[in-house]
Amino acid sequence: MVRHAIGLTLTSPAGVSFRFDPGALCLEFTTTGGPGAFARHEVLHAPADLRRWADASRLPAGLELVVTDAELAAARPLRDAIMMLAAARAHGAAPDPRDLEVVNHMAERPALTSRIAPDGSRAWTPGGTGARLLATVARDAVDLLTGPHAHRIRECAAGNCYLLFVDTSRPGRRRWCSMERCGNRSKVRNHRTRLEDADERGAPEHRPDAGPEPAERSSAMAPTGLTQDAGWQIGVSRTLPYPPAAVWDFVASPEGIALWLGEGAELPGAPRKGTPFANAAGESGEIRSYRPGDRIRATLGTTTVQVAVSAAPSSDGTRAVLRFHQEHLASAHERERRRDHWQSALDRAAQALEESSAD
Repeated sequence: MVRHAIGLTLTSPAGVSFRFDPGALCLEFTTTGGPGAFARHEVLHAPADLRRWADASRLPAGLELVVTDAELAAARPLRDAIMMLAAARAHGAAPDPRDLEVVNHMAERPALTSRIAPDGSRAWTPGGTGARLLATVARDAVDLLTGPHAHRIRECAAGNCYLLFVDTSRPGRRRWCSMERCGNRSKVRNHRTRLEDADERGAPEHRPDAGPEPAERSSAMAPTGLTQDAGWQIGVSRTLPYPPAAVWDFVASPEGIALWLGEGAELPGAPRKGTPFANAAGESGEIRSYRPGDRIRATLGTTTVQVAVSAAPSSDGTRAVLRFHQEHLASAHERERRRDHWQSALDRAAQALEESSAD
């Protein structure tokens, strides 16, 4: 973790460095690890690790902290609580009162302070401690989660990335933790999909002399929901209080398949790419990709739909994020109509899972 202007330089598990600016000190803190499955990313093993994080954070330089083992032990629960609260806000879920208590309790304590140095510059007041650092982070979380940008808290749109950030872009359409990492991966996947589509149609992917497409020329002015690669699209998600395996079992079941591919649609237990299907409404399509426990992507009429299940930040692995996404819609009106459809699908999935768990 390296300080680089505002934000951080992180290193992926594969050893690839990328730039990440979450937009808030408290969200920078969530990059140090997390509860449950996120514990494998833990970096706060010793007091020196907390000092290193502070030096790499967006806090002004020159902070000479003294951190004790007890303060380090208090850092991890605070970090986990902030992650859970921010993730809940990003997915429109209610905050856990236990997480609120952790953050509020820490925010009540004395925070780091600064002063004017003899040369007129700003300097930290001597005596900075780990406890004061944690209080500063907690207060930042309070400010973020109750402030004007709370509705802009996002989770990276990549299905296997859970980095949290504040979308400070003017149009409010930031989707990725970093274009260097997840954004670029998405572009590569979309390009590969277009090549596959062109190959299946027997049509060339590029027209060298045709010039840029109109959508490409006006991409900077594209309205919300309209992209060059996927046309009009809509995506919805919800955090559910059930393990990812249980949510996956439902969406891959006959009842779940009918929910998102339409009544009457049926798929074999492990469909291959190209497996055809049709629903009672007369719509047909085929499977484009099937990754057990992760996602199913399929064509549906002239559109492409995807259902994905991923683990949500949780101390015991009992929460999952269910996402529905549909691309190549006909118009902005169709996009809004499908938004209502997919929100209803989320409601029905949540109800079915609740009824199943009660049995």
